[in-house]
Amino acid sequence: MIVVAVAIPAFSPGTPEHALATWVRREGGFVGKVRVETRDGLRGLFVTEPVRAGELLVSVPPGCIVSADEDPQWGLSLRELLTARLVGARTRGQCQPYLDSLPTLDGAPLLCDWSDEELEQLQAAELAELARGMPPFVAASCERVRPYVQAEASVVEWAERMVRTRAMFFDTGVSRRMSLVPVVDLANHRTPPRRSAMDGELSRLHLG
Repeated sequence: MIVVAVAIPAFSPGTPEHALATWVRREGGFVGKVRVETRDGLRGLFVTEPVRAGELLVSVPPGCIVSADEDPQWGLSLRELLTARLVGARTRGQCQPYLDSLPTLDGAPLLCDWSDEELEQLQAAELAELARGMPPFVAASCERVRPYVQAEASVVEWAERMVRTRAMFFDTGVSRRMSLVPVVDLANHRTPPRRSAMDGELSRLHLG
């Protein structure tokens, strides 16, 4: 296999995003015509120039992806299993460039963090009620994860929040998996149709 090293001009040197893209490429992945930007206060992935439909933009190798497969023997949901995996990766220093690019606990506010006054402004009453019911649900979920990890409660809460807001779900009809996919999780994404974004057995993930 021949690997051609090219620069990543769309990612500013010295930033966590540049380190992330460099790491993905070093592990055998591909980062193409994309860059990370913050627009209107929202951070996301944008193309750097017009692209063709189906053109490969990002390819992330399995060594960069944090995943969990459904496994009922642990008594945890798939989301909780991935939360535990992310805490474990952080404890062991795995996938460090990816971890360094993730928001802090305080830097990832969600709807459930809104005050009652803010929630009252929502036009969807059902959504407001869902948000009000989330904190005890999340707290209970984190408590279920804690016996399986060696970390402070705040780390488990951070990991749960990262999984809940960034993870992608894959169902091949044979197995079910949730994954945190570096770079790709910066895109405003929907989970791809079955196998459409996967190469082999839930290994490499492509964005195009």
